[in-house]
Amino acid sequence: MDTLPMEIQVSDFENMPNEFMLYNADQTKKAAAILRAMNHKLRRSILSVIDKSGSTNVTSIYKQLNIEQSVASQHLAILRRAKIVSTTRTGKQILYTINHERIAHYMIKVKEMLS
Repeated sequence: MDTLPMEIQVSDFENMPNEFMLYNADQTKKAAAILRAMNHKLRRSILSVIDKSGSTNVTSIYKQLNIEQSVASQHLAILRRAKIVSTTRTGKQILYTINHERIAHYMIKVKEMLS
């Protein structure tokens, strides 16, 4: 009777020295967070609002999308951490713009991974 190979568990890799790791877990987590930031439906809508205006504030975003201000702010924070949007302060107002260069960079990397 043939036996199937034992299934590899994630925990098997966690205790391995770094030189034996197949990938860098921290970099993989960061990459996944960036891709999740770009692929969320509401965040794509937020990016669309920003892109149409060129530069806008959170008030304009949440009013156009008919969402709560806190929800818009939370999603904008995720987009900021992923460096997908940039901010500039004008007095008390924070204006959001799309970081097109960063998005293009991410898309090139995704295409490289898929090819």
